[in-house]
Amino acid sequence: MIEKRRSLIAVLMILFLLSACSVSEEETRGPTAPRNTHLAADFSLDEKGRPSYPGAVLGVDVSVHQEKIDWERVREDGVSFAILRLGYRGNTAGGLNVDESFAENYVEARKAGLSVGAYFYSQAVSESEAREEAAFVLRQLDGVPLELPVFFDWEEASEGRTGGKANSEVGAWALAFCEAITAGGYQAGVYFNQQYGYSIMHLEQLTDYSFWIAEYEDNQSFGFQTDFWQFTGQGHVDGIDMVVDMNLMYAPEEEYEQTQKDS
Repeated sequence: MIEKRRSLIAVLMILFLLSACSVSEEETRGPTAPRNTHLAADFSLDEKGRPSYPGAVLGVDVSVHQEKIDWERVREDGVSFAILRLGYRGNTAGGLNVDESFAENYVEARKAGLSVGAYFYSQAVSESEAREEAAFVLRQLDGVPLELPVFFDWEEASEGRTGGKANSEVGAWALAFCEAITAGGYQAGVYFNQQYGYSIMHLEQLTDYSFWIAEYEDNQSFGFQTDFWQFTGQGHVDGIDMVVDMNLMYAPEEEYEQTQKDS
């Protein structure tokens, strides 16, 4: 009996130690990043089948690929904000380029009453290149106002200069970009998908900046709180003839809580 009791105690001790050591995968990925509070039950679909959420507003992100845009019609279709591609680094030679549509889209979107932010498609392979990209962005903006952040959009081009570079160093590059943008007087943010958010961005070091996730199923399964959700890359909006990325921008936590109290 004593031996059986000792065996039982040993098993219980092992189970206790295992449970004490079993930190969830999300916690090991970034324990200091704010936890996701977006609840599936709070989402609904509007009359056009687009996701909606209490306090959130609808937006698009566009580049020269969307061609000529009628921003007044975009606004009338319920779109409240636009994140415009300001520029990009080439996938092969690595040159820095301005998006040909940025200047016109900036003027016309703000004239139509939309809040505007920007993003830069990064192909940086070092912190110094990320800072170079931020400096390029700041030169192009030259102090013009933005209501929304400037986002660091790093994506791996398998056939280009970033092929095989999707590793933990990218988080440091994102941080370097965001620090430079903030020092230049603008809000900064980071764009990522779930894979990058968990595996390469080290989001716990980026919590001073806005998070923008691309997730075309749902974003409730993502462990960390995000400010923007790109929910489709195949959206349709009046005034844009091409398919377009569509997003929700969530209200700040305190505004969401007030919305819940008022409902």
